[in-house]
Amino acid sequence: MRTYLLDLAYSVGGAFALTLAGLAAAAEPFDLLAFDWGTSLTVSGSAATLALLHGVAARFQGDKDRARFTGPKQ
Repeated sequence: MRTYLLDLAYSVGGAFALTLAGLAAAAEPFDLLAFDWGTSLTVSGSAATLALLHGVAARFQGDKDRARFTGPKQ
């Protein structure tokens, strides 16, 4: 169970961070004070929520120690 939770946290955190970084990189030029943080955090949170739902659904199929859809554990 611990392995699954670590994998899930890694997946959700990665989705959030990569989405936020992508939105920040798309803002040209990036200005910390003028950046639309509210919208960016909402979009990043939505991506993290989808990653969480994906990980929870994957728990019931394939390898129980992974938060991804995989084949059965060998």
